[in-house]
Amino acid sequence: MKKITLERVLYKNYLRTSLISIFLIELFLVFFYFIINKNMIDKSANFLLNDVEKSISLIVENQTRTITEDSLDFSINHFSQMKLPYDGKILIIDNSGKILFVDEQIQNILNLQENKINIFSHQDLKIVNYFKEILKERNLNKIVINKKNYLLFSIKVPKNSTYVVAFISEDKILDGIQNLGKYFEKLAYILAFSVLIFFILFFFYVSYKAKEFTDRINQPLLKIIDFTKNLGMKKDIKSLEPCGVFEIDRLSCNFNNMIVELDRRTNKLILEETKRIYQERLANTDPLTGAYNRRYLNEFSFEYLKIVKRENKELSLLLLDLDDFKIINDNYGHEIGDIVIKELVKISKQSIRESDLVVRFGGDEFIILLPNTNILSARLVANKIINKVNEYNKDKEYNFSISIGTSFYQAGDNSIDDLIARADDSLYEAKRVGKNRVV
Repeated sequence: MKKITLERVLYKNYLRTSLISIFLIELFLVFFYFIINKNMIDKSANFLLNDVEKSISLIVENQTRTITEDSLDFSINHFSQMKLPYDGKILIIDNSGKILFVDEQIQNILNLQENKINIFSHQDLKIVNYFKEILKERNLNKIVINKKNYLLFSIKVPKNSTYVVAFISEDKILDGIQNLGKYFEKLAYILAFSVLIFFILFFFYVSYKAKEFTDRINQPLLKIIDFTKNLGMKKDIKSLEPCGVFEIDRLSCNFNNMIVELDRRTNKLILEETKRIYQERLANTDPLTGAYNRRYLNEFSFEYLKIVKRENKELSLLLLDLDDFKIINDNYGHEIGDIVIKELVKISKQSIRESDLVVRFGGDEFIILLPNTNILSARLVANKIINKVNEYNKDKEYNFSISIGTSFYQAGDNSIDDLIARADDSLYEAKRVGKNRVV
């Protein structure tokens, strides 16, 4: 499973969410602008066209009302001189389609030949149909010629049964609207470009804020990881500082409390373990010499002899006894006697291995237990101890000597007492033959 850091997860999600949100908002604003712009242009164009249509109709109707004579020439002359907005042009026909007056521009637009003075003889049937509808007094407000739109306004002059048809190019009416549309289109592109620039700047800003936010959350977690990694090895663990995020601060607070409680419990355990070891040491050692006592010898030997029997290992035992120790106490006092005993233990420990045991067996008797040692090696250790005692006596006012009895584990032995008994016999023999020797 691919692993990813919390910092990267937070950074990616924060950045992605922020960018998608702002992108959608900006996209909505841009599209909203284009839709509103298009709708506004279309409505403005329709409003203007309707307004022009009404204005032209009113102008023609007013001009018609001023005609008081039945003279056709007067009517034609009257309408030909009429000025229409947006450079509108006039075409006048009678009820048979005969062209009574036509502006030169309309003649070009309709492609009228000079020798054809009837509109119904036009080669384009679409134009013929347009004017047939006009004579039927049907209201047509737009005509398309050569893919170009023209507004068409027709009014019948009842006094002489003529029809006045006004042509106005739609482009001239909508020229201002179209220019406004182009202006808004340019403005839209500027807006889109500005949004893009803003989005790029916002990207860097959000990226910075996302990094700042993830660091704000991730730093306490990294500290917790570092602290827990070194927990138990460092004593100077500092408290975590709040970062301002509620959940992370709660976690930091709980961690700080845990460290305090753990430190308190650790100190309590250390104290209790120290007491236990101290009490155990008191129970298993001799207070004067620091050597093990008889109680510990019995506990240790009981378990160890099982191993010796099961694995057929060697075990030797030395029984040491101070020669004429009562005389030392009588001549020099018990204080010197204690010094002698402690020196004997010190010399013995210097002469053996760490795995060997020195046990105070009685007042001036000591046992040295030598695991994995045969009897010959045990006697070499015993002689080494005697030689060191003799060397110690050279520059001392008081002298002491020891006798050592030896024994080793035999197949019939059931307890350590069997080895001690044989070592005691050997010690008795060493005393008998002159002391200060190994038997």
